[in-house]
Amino acid sequence: MHFKKILLIAISTISILSAGGYFSSHNDICQEAIDHFCPNDKDVVKNLQLALASDPNLHSVISMDGIFGKDTLSAIVAFQKYYKIEPADGWVGKTTKEKLDKVYNLHPFSFMKHGDVCQEIEGQECPNEYETVRNFQIVANFDKNMSVNLDMDGIFGKNSMAAVTKMQQIYHLVQVDGWIGRGTKRLLDKLSEGLLFPTVPKKYRTAGGRDATGTKAIASKHIKARTYAAFKSMRSYPKSFAVYRNDKLLKKAPKAHTKIVVDKSDQRIKLIVNGEVAIDSPCTTGARRKLEPNTRKIYNKETPGGRFHIMEKIADKRSSIFGKLYRNGKMVWRGDRRKYHGPAAKYVGASLKNWMRLTSGGIGIHGSKYVKRYPATNGCIRVPYNVVGKIFKAVKKGTLVEIVR
Repeated sequence: MHFKKILLIAISTISILSAGGYFSSHNDICQEAIDHFCPNDKDVVKNLQLALASDPNLHSVISMDGIFGKDTLSAIVAFQKYYKIEPADGWVGKTTKEKLDKVYNLHPFSFMKHGDVCQEIEGQECPNEYETVRNFQIVANFDKNMSVNLDMDGIFGKNSMAAVTKMQQIYHLVQVDGWIGRGTKRLLDKLSEGLLFPTVPKKYRTAGGRDATGTKAIASKHIKARTYAAFKSMRSYPKSFAVYRNDKLLKKAPKAHTKIVVDKSDQRIKLIVNGEVAIDSPCTTGARRKLEPNTRKIYNKETPGGRFHIMEKIADKRSSIFGKLYRNGKMVWRGDRRKYHGPAAKYVGASLKNWMRLTSGGIGIHGSKYVKRYPATNGCIRVPYNVVGKIFKAVKKGTLVEIVR
């Protein structure tokens, strides 16, 4: 596409959006009948479908093809009912268009102007902004070559990562690693030409512009179940972020017989006190296929199974392997320091709160805000901050740790 054409599209888009809202600046959208006719501009209908499909309040399944069919009509009716617009007849007239503009406030979006999206590891973090992830999910669902149906929830989970890899393979990108970096962002900008994206809902915004979803929001959720059996009977167990805690057992822990059990299949960690479960929490263990961010190579970092004993306890430890390297105040490396071969630089290790060492090779249990529901670490066992501190206080050097599959 020539620069002049891109500039013309950008100018026309800005003028439309500044004229009182995208939908209000276009004709009505409706199902054609004998006594009335709507132009149903394909691009407008496509952006309407995009907005409705991404609305978590509507639960709409729409073929995003720019055609005003039965599924789009049903989604409009659902929108009108949810936002109390009368009559709820599926006609996108003045009142509905004004509400659409107020709720979604469609706008252009450039992936190249936003941070990378990746699976976080010790010493390597990506912003994983809600808006960037959600807009990738939208583009992937729109792309006919992809044939995916992702939840447009702004959370970069296993399905979204698999979709990134699939997109990179389909479009023959150099890097096929599930990482939304420069090359993939450039592709996404090309695929999303002409699309407008809904504004991020307030509840997903934070002062720093990052999303308020995922583990940062829900990993600390403690469930007050009367019994552990009741907790385990929950439909979402064991893959939820729910945490079980028995305070009476925890009080006995320092003087009682304790052990830790890490289940790699369920990605959960349990603190056992006198044979009973005192804590059952989500955790994240090592990944079999782990991307090293600087070399871009895949390594097997699966957490070893077996019986171990806590070798050391440090409340505020810094990693001796994973962290950041600085030269003249500027970061030059982030990740595994052993793979850095540049000029001498100052090393700052990643924080490992409430560290409990299991092996001499650096495997241990520690706190993290990046607790996933699938293996994702370099071998260590991540536990939510508000849980790991209680485990740390309850155990001592020599406590048994069983890692099972």
